[in-house]
Amino acid sequence: MTMRQVDELGAMYLAAENDRTRTHTALLATIDPAALAGGRLTVRRLRELLRERLDLVPAFHRRLAAVPFGLDRPFWIDCAVDLDFHVREIALPEPGDDEVLREQVARIFSRPLDRSRPLWEMYLVQGLAGGRAAVLTKVHHALADAQAGLQILGALADAEPNPQRRTAPPPGPSDPPPRAVSMLVHSLSGLVRQPVRAVTGLPAALSGADELPVVGSLPGVRLVGAAAALAGRRHPHRPIGRAPRTSFNGRISAQRRIGVADVPFDDVRFVKRHFAVSVNDVVMAIAAGALRRWLLEHSELPDRSLTAVVPVSLRRPGSAAGGNQLSAVVVPLPTDVGDPAARLGVAHRAMLVALRDLRTTAPDALTDTIRLVPPPFLVRTVQFLSRLNAWAPRTPATNVNISNIRGPGEPLYLAGAVVESLVPLAGITDGLGLNLTVMSYRDRLAIGIVADREEVPDVQCIADSLGAELAALVTFAAH
Repeated sequence: MTMRQVDELGAMYLAAENDRTRTHTALLATIDPAALAGGRLTVRRLRELLRERLDLVPAFHRRLAAVPFGLDRPFWIDCAVDLDFHVREIALPEPGDDEVLREQVARIFSRPLDRSRPLWEMYLVQGLAGGRAAVLTKVHHALADAQAGLQILGALADAEPNPQRRTAPPPGPSDPPPRAVSMLVHSLSGLVRQPVRAVTGLPAALSGADELPVVGSLPGVRLVGAAAALAGRRHPHRPIGRAPRTSFNGRISAQRRIGVADVPFDDVRFVKRHFAVSVNDVVMAIAAGALRRWLLEHSELPDRSLTAVVPVSLRRPGSAAGGNQLSAVVVPLPTDVGDPAARLGVAHRAMLVALRDLRTTAPDALTDTIRLVPPPFLVRTVQFLSRLNAWAPRTPATNVNISNIRGPGEPLYLAGAVVESLVPLAGITDGLGLNLTVMSYRDRLAIGIVADREEVPDVQCIADSLGAELAALVTFAAH
């Protein structure tokens, strides 16, 4: 059995969880099983596929091993996988339409993963209208980030309906599972070295901490960031803008709602080419427009723009499918701009500035900042920052999380069934109760929205407005 330690970002995601917060992600795939025997994908066949491919996804047979007394980050250890537990089948009640599917997905997404087992689950959802089915896969963020999740998808899905059987290369020599004593010794030695790591990593952490979500909005951090800017940056310091408080920036409940939008990728590319911007700029602009509509309808549009935290992948091609390799930038989201074209221009310029700051400061500032916190205090630190972000007298660090993932461009097949759509979903936290995750697949762009069930009961209205905002930009570009 092999052993590896949970990375710093993974430890942060684990520390952020409580009785209301879940930090797993999910991918909802709708499929057409018409070509399969009997026109149906069975849970038995899905388990057979997982059994055949499990060695291609090492993350799926790793579970957590806690360090005694919580003195260090936990370890991953290889273990047997009970596919009867991890791969489940449910059926939707009639009429099996999209609204019923979203409600069922929200209930499953709201539930935590079992930390005594590998941190993933898969649900085969039968009973969709038109004879379709869906497969919902939940994976903890400590196990894999979005790009690693795509690598997992590539191992389980195929580019043709009847591929040759794929197997992983023979495993090399394995190490025994960690003993409690050895983990304790490792942790104690790490605690001894912690002050040295803190001192040596402090300059890197300070160079970008003022531009991090939540941390960058703490009192005094901006002053430190300004000093670091004068000392070593090649451009003027850009502090994080103050985020206005909205109804989705309070203390979240344990339950979620799901919204789903599906728009033509060709329309996004058309707008991109006409305005000479990026796909991500278009995403940010239509998200700003949709949120502006929602805020206006609820009579709470603030005078200044919202702010969005945007994850940025640092994963290099060929890296292992597991763990987390990412940073994040905080950018203004121009909800205060009424004209769609002008809103796109503002979003474009804001992203340029944010990415410039990320390149010229410290892309690893988030990881470096986490390393400053001794592991025994990480849970308390993360939980405190989360509560602070939702504290009513204080303005939130950011308003919404927006992620953009480049997905497969060619058709995929799951156990021989055609994959019709792929919808990504990600978690929310106190003070940040709205998450939009965008993913391309073939000629479509899917946006999965996760919101707190009580804060945003009409989340699908935001999803529906995304298509309307894109249509407005297409109309403007066509004239």
